[in-house]
Formats: sequence, structure tokens, C-alpha cells
Amino acid sequence: MAENAGGSASAVSALVVDLADMSCFEAVARDLNRKGCWIVSEKVDLLKKEVGLRLDGFDKLLRGQVISYGDNEAQISFQIDRAETGEKRREIRRRVLITCNVCGRTTPVSQECRIVDASKSGCRLEGDKLNRLPRDIDIFIPSLDLPIAARIVWRRRDQAGVRLNWPFEQSPEPEADLEAATEAVREQAPSVEPARRRNLRKRISAFGR
Repeated sequence: MAENAGGSASAVSALVVDLADMSCFEAVARDLNRKGCWIVSEKVDLLKKEVGLRLDGFDKLLRGQVISYGDNEAQISFQIDRAETGEKRREIRRRVLITCNVCGRTTPVSQECRIVDASKSGCRLEGDKLNRLPRDIDIFIPSLDLPIAARIVWRRRDQAGVRLNWPFEQSPEPEADLEAATEAVREQAPSVEPARRRNLRKRISAFGR
């Protein structure tokens, strides 16, 4: 079990985004440090491999990778192989149905669309009059209070293919932000008892999904 800089287990609310299918859910993040944290939610077993964490008080996502599971818990590592995250040839497109608002980044044009498939680097939009949208857009998903910058790379009738630029913290190891977040957790969040981590299991074969 990882511990924060103060050596005590503290918790902070977080939004977890599964990059594989753009699904989001609320969770509790604890034992935060530079290397990673634990997230607690009944939905953690639905996660694939790579996630974005929006910690309470952060204005960007921290990129992480699921490395093990416990009872309603998942261990997240911030130490990701950058070459792996840049590999797109093996990405799996997953069928989804997510209602979203799409706005032009530099124009007032906006409309409601549906995301009908997704991967960690792109998605496909479906909606009326997509030809009115500019090339550079922001996608707003109701459960995620951050816009996702994107670029339309193709259009066909009522569909458009989009390349995503997730709002990640840009530094490879955002130590300053993690130090600040850890300090905020230690000062503001109540201490909690470390949960029992029974039957931890490693993901195998591309996380079995």
C-alpha cells in the first residue's frame, strides 16, 4: 500500500475517466503520492487499462494506469511507459452511446451530438448538420466538467471522426501539483483507516477486456 508524504491515509474525491470508452464515475482517491494512488468505488472493476483522474481542486487530468485490484479498489500508477501511450495502431474502438455538446473552439457554433464509438485517442460523432462545425472543437460530456479539445479529421453525412486531445497535466511527473494535492489532502481531508486489500489480482492479457 502506498502512503502519502505525511504517512497517514487520507482521502479526496475524484472523477475517474476510462480512456478506453470515455465513461466517467465518481470515486475516492487515497494514499496519493508521486507514483500513484488507490481509488475506491464499486465501479473500479469496469475499468480497462488507462485512466484520467480529476482530483478535487485540479483543473486538469492526471494520467494513470490500473495495475491491480482489491475489493472495490484499484491501484493506479502515474508512472506510465510514454512509448506505450503513444502507440495507436492496436487501439480498440468500443461501441458507446454518450450524449455530448460540441462547440467550435473559436466560433460560437455549437450543437448536441452523440458519441457512438470511442478509443483513448479518438471517437466518432453522430448528429445532424455536422458540416456546420469547424475543424477544431471542444467536446463537453455532462459527467465530465472539463472540455475535451478535439479536431475533426473526417466527415461523412451525419457522422464525423474526431481526434482527441485529453486535458492531461503535461509534465511527465507533475510533482509540484502532486505535492500541492497531497498537502491539501493532508490538511483538509479526514484521515481514514487503510482498507483491507484482499485477493489483489494483476491484470493479464491486455487486462482481460
